[in-house]
Amino acid sequence: MFDCVKSGEYVLTVKRSEFIASSYLIGSRDEAKRISSELKAKHRDARHVCYGYIADEIGDDFGYDDDGEPSGTAGKPIYSALAAADVRRSLIAVVRYFGGIKLGAGGLTRAYREAATGLIERVGTVKAERRAEYSVTCGQSEYKRIAATLRALPAECGNIVYNDKVSFCLTAPIEFDVCAAITPLGAKVEYLSEKFCFIQ
Repeated sequence: MFDCVKSGEYVLTVKRSEFIASSYLIGSRDEAKRISSELKAKHRDARHVCYGYIADEIGDDFGYDDDGEPSGTAGKPIYSALAAADVRRSLIAVVRYFGGIKLGAGGLTRAYREAATGLIERVGTVKAERRAEYSVTCGQSEYKRIAATLRALPAECGNIVYNDKVSFCLTAPIEFDVCAAITPLGAKVEYLSEKFCFIQ
């Protein structure tokens, strides 16, 4: 389980320059680059689209881009705001529309950090976890024992269909061994996919 920044937007104005910060849930550095490219296409008149990200759940896959701002004045302060909030799988991109007044290196650093920090404070964070989805089939007599076992575990069942056999969808934290828990009870388990789920 990890925290990530909720999706949202925050606008900061400093000496007529507008800093539009937006946040995204990501799973790779390629996603960060793709989102940056999309923002550049959307904001063609903007001077810069800078970003910082932490793309994994550990914090080892991180990066930032100054997009032409003086080195270390834009992407790094955005990344630092993410690291200080202890979030994962999060990207903050800041679109800057130049207002005609130069801010200097210190002013830029403060503005980008304030845009990222203001965004995090405004939208907040949410707990998330990586979950696996499975398709499960079993006999009707085995289903009662399997359902009772699953109620005591960190798993969720849905789309239950009763025919000559019982079939249902199951999601569980990725680190939980579903097969070990219910295969001995007579369940046939098929892995479907992986997804991120937010925990309220």
